[in-house]
Amino acid sequence: MNLRNKFMPAMLMLGVVAFSSCEKQENDSIQPELEQGMISHILADSAEVTSYNFAGKQLSQVNHYDVETGDLESFEKFERDSKGRILKSSTYTGGSKTLLSEQDFTYNTSGQLTKSSMAYYSGSKLEYTAYATYEYNADNKLEKKSIFEGKDGEGEGKLKSYTKFEVLPNGNYIQEKQYVIDDKKEAKLFSTTTNSYDSSVNPFHTLAEPGAASSPNNLVASSTAVHNSKKTYKYSYSYTYDERGYPLTQTVVSPDGKSETYKYLYSN
Repeated sequence: MNLRNKFMPAMLMLGVVAFSSCEKQENDSIQPELEQGMISHILADSAEVTSYNFAGKQLSQVNHYDVETGDLESFEKFERDSKGRILKSSTYTGGSKTLLSEQDFTYNTSGQLTKSSMAYYSGSKLEYTAYATYEYNADNKLEKKSIFEGKDGEGEGKLKSYTKFEVLPNGNYIQEKQYVIDDKKEAKLFSTTTNSYDSSVNPFHTLAEPGAASSPNNLVASSTAVHNSKKTYKYSYSYTYDERGYPLTQTVVSPDGKSETYKYLYSN
């Protein structure tokens, strides 16, 4: 199960992309049409965790719910261009709809994402800004993502970390090496994450935000070695599938041995 973003200004690590939940209440006056076969809800012990709104085939909103109370915690909305590419994502609190963060995306003439700019807020106050740049291999797969602190184009950008990706010909990202920049402006290897996958359809692959190292198959094991602490964190994932090969349930076993099972619901 992907971890949710906490929108912390100090966040430098490139974690698994979060899938927020969709809003149940009056934020949209017209209920968006769900594309047949698209994922619509994620449940944990019958409690809703995440839900998704679509406009045709395009994801328009994703929301998170509190498992205990069922209240909407936060939701993320997307703005797209005429080609369907995400230009902006905005995340809000569920109750007051206070803006938490904004992310803007820039593409080159080939359609590749080249830059994303992030802004994080506390109340109405801007607390932290950052931006990321992206590099690709000869097969147009993400090869490197660099994170800068500050604003782009104003001489304030400071490289804080970067991640290098190793990807298989089938598009699955099997390794990520994250480097952080120390006080001497030298890059130090912070962590190495190694992943393995099944051969079935990952229903979140086409829903991932631009710049995410999203794989077409489902993650079955992930091991992260944090080099300065010499600790390794291992997760395992198992699934049940429908007749199409789409996952119906996912069971996650965390490094402490605890497990949790999530149920996936689709629009058909």
